[in-house]
Amino acid sequence: MKKKVHVIHHTHWDFEWYFTNNESFVQLTYHLDEVMTALEENKIDQYLLDGQMSILDEYLQSFPEQKKRLRKLVTEGKLKIGPWYTQTDELIVRGESIVRNLQLGMELAEELGGAMKIGYLPDSFGQSKDMPKIYNGFGIDQTVFWRGVPNDVTTKREFYWQTEDGSQVLASNIKNGYFVGVGLIYTDEYQELIETIGEGATGNELVLPVGGDQRYVDFNLRERIQQYNQALPEVELVESSYEDFFEAIKETDLPTVEGEFISSSVSKIHRSIYSSRYDHKYLNDKIERRMIYQLEPLMVMAESYGIPYKKGILDRIWKLLNKNQAHDSAGGCNSDKTNQIILDRFVEADQLSYSLVDYLTRKIAESRAAAANDDLVIFNTVPWPVKKVMHCELSTTYEQFTIEKDGQSIPYDLIETKKEYAGSIRRLEKDQNPEQYYFIHKIALEVELPSLSFETYQVVEAQSSLPETDQTQAGKPLIENDYYQLFFEAGQLSLITKLDNHQYENILTFEDSGDEGDTYDYSPPYEDDQYLLSLADADFQVNERPLLSELKFTGTWDVAKDLTERKNKQRSQSVDYELVLSLKKGSRQLECHLAIDNTACDHRMRVLINTPHQNEFSYTDTPFGTIKREVEDRHITDWQELGWREEPTAIFPMLSYVNSHNEATSWTVFTKGMKEYQFVGEAFGTMALTLFRSVGFLGRPDLLRRPGVASGNEFKYIATPDSQLQKKMTFKFALQLEQTYCPAKLAKDYLNYALSCPFYQLQEMNRFTSTLKYFVSNPLPEKLVSREQLTLVSEKLVFSSLAKSKEGAGFELRVFNPSTHEAVEGGYILGPTEMSYTFADLKGTPILPVEKNDKITIGTVKPGEIKTIQIVN
Repeated sequence: MKKKVHVIHHTHWDFEWYFTNNESFVQLTYHLDEVMTALEENKIDQYLLDGQMSILDEYLQSFPEQKKRLRKLVTEGKLKIGPWYTQTDELIVRGESIVRNLQLGMELAEELGGAMKIGYLPDSFGQSKDMPKIYNGFGIDQTVFWRGVPNDVTTKREFYWQTEDGSQVLASNIKNGYFVGVGLIYTDEYQELIETIGEGATGNELVLPVGGDQRYVDFNLRERIQQYNQALPEVELVESSYEDFFEAIKETDLPTVEGEFISSSVSKIHRSIYSSRYDHKYLNDKIERRMIYQLEPLMVMAESYGIPYKKGILDRIWKLLNKNQAHDSAGGCNSDKTNQIILDRFVEADQLSYSLVDYLTRKIAESRAAAANDDLVIFNTVPWPVKKVMHCELSTTYEQFTIEKDGQSIPYDLIETKKEYAGSIRRLEKDQNPEQYYFIHKIALEVELPSLSFETYQVVEAQSSLPETDQTQAGKPLIENDYYQLFFEAGQLSLITKLDNHQYENILTFEDSGDEGDTYDYSPPYEDDQYLLSLADADFQVNERPLLSELKFTGTWDVAKDLTERKNKQRSQSVDYELVLSLKKGSRQLECHLAIDNTACDHRMRVLINTPHQNEFSYTDTPFGTIKREVEDRHITDWQELGWREEPTAIFPMLSYVNSHNEATSWTVFTKGMKEYQFVGEAFGTMALTLFRSVGFLGRPDLLRRPGVASGNEFKYIATPDSQLQKKMTFKFALQLEQTYCPAKLAKDYLNYALSCPFYQLQEMNRFTSTLKYFVSNPLPEKLVSREQLTLVSEKLVFSSLAKSKEGAGFELRVFNPSTHEAVEGGYILGPTEMSYTFADLKGTPILPVEKNDKITIGTVKPGEIKTIQIVN
């Protein structure tokens, strides 16, 4: 039978890379003229615009008059657009970010005639195991991608990709890259090209993608197709689309595979890109947490009080974030000028999201019935009651104060007090009005907050001096709480678990090693000097308090200045650091806050958590689930013999935590922005979390871990001195020890650790608690009172999001089952009154009839399944 080659004419339009989006936008404006004209004049049949809408979104902002023209081409099926907003990373951004990316992309595509219903990600650095269920949630059952499929799993180009809940997509794996088809244009090696794309094909239908990075329209495409057809009588090349290709193979008997695809057996996968440009990854993580778990639920809460839900602002922030989550942007493998623009977008998203939280908390706090000066209003933005020790900052005209709730004194720890001036500033301090001074108090406060609501506390002037709660000690470096005792002795940090009186020694250390890699990959230098960084010479301080105890180390680590010093075993560069270890009342988490002033180049720093386990596997969270991974790749010794593109070092991505457990204990490290881990040491008992990598080039050739040509641009060294990260950085993580591993509980514990409770104090002395505080604001016309919106009662599911429905006045609460093998009963949702509700897909389209009840039973949830409950009143 004659082979049919589906020629897919396309461009891969990297949103940004070694060039900035501003620079490529100029070419885009002219490129789209060529594309539209070529389609209108029938010079080409069809054109795939890289599956992303961000480039059209920006194009139409400058050329709105072209919208009608574009819509006509899309409606006629000639121009293929969407479904993505940007070509997302799949491994180090949260599931809700991926969902928002598709929601934005499909909404914009619908305005132009409709999105391509294919999950098209031709260049993402690995494929998350959760993608099939995400796609199915948007009515997508086909996908196209390139990187990561292990030869051990399948060598086929076409297969069904399935998740634990049974979701499935028909996949086309373009093993030779989205650019393989340019051979059609440039070479007459007819048979060789067909053999290349035919290897691993499951039938006589073949795919030939003709395109490349920011590639122009190939006006001679038909001529070249005709030439190939004449040279190859047993083959028929036709202008086609992925839709036509999938239609042609849908009846083929294909294998079914599961899992993530992050193997370098066929293509580079860059398994250590997760630690490049840590500063960006920290900001991304911070803004994601605020958007998903704080701002969107707060806006749902605010709307119930009569404050409009501003979806337009949310979309603006999500667009900024999604642009930064494109595969190159998220990875950090860009030029310095591009990374600066990415950083600017993070700053913009940070300011917008923070200001929204600030505005809403103030508006609600000032609109309460019986609102009074010095009220402290604290908000809970998750759908369950919360009891925790939190930090907050108060401004008072008095130095001594108590905090009360319903007339009862609430315990707090005073961490710091400083004096500030509220009057008109003068050049000389002696000329300032002494009656215009006030105090800013940093405190730790134990609060109990109802589900999706707020509580009001009163800050009251104390009639007499209060006892000092900050008990700074100069004796033994030891702190403790209800669960742990932590102490430093003989140069080691050791932890005692009080419930079983077990002592774990040397639980936490730091490591520095050389990095002769690039922004894509860590690679050890040809001549390295790796060493542990000791706390033994540091100054320490102990702050014992009832609610919050801290052990602080301040010191300097001597490290190699650069690769030359590392080769010569020298350490002339001093890196100042401050490590604060803290234990809160009632918490199982040992919180760690490390500040480093990095002054060295070409090195990698990691924190090492020494577990008591013999680890064959690691466990971590994925966008909508969890995953179990082998801690050593089975091909670590023979990868070069097999012809792999890079060493399969067992460095892995993570979102929120990494876990090690056995039958007796479970050790979990939660992180804020650190996205990379590896298990190392004797019997792989040590969790190694990468703090940061410091490198100076976009791509380097001939790495120990990645032999051959440089990644990125193989023809030019592109210096990236900013990626050396020679600046002050902070790293936040927490260790939690328990008896058993329960991923649903860990997800809740993570939010308890990583999510702050917004608060607002009614006072006028300090008008600079936030930027918006300086502005005047009217309270709502109708006074409001605190009330719970709803409560999620579930021990087995993970809370994913709470946001307004795409259409109508309702909102959607999303959950998922993190288990990879066990169906669970999902619990229920309680509301204050009877609710009309249904279940919806990820687009927000109802999939079941509407019911009414004051208790929503979630029902049985399959392993890995996502459920969206749409509450319509």
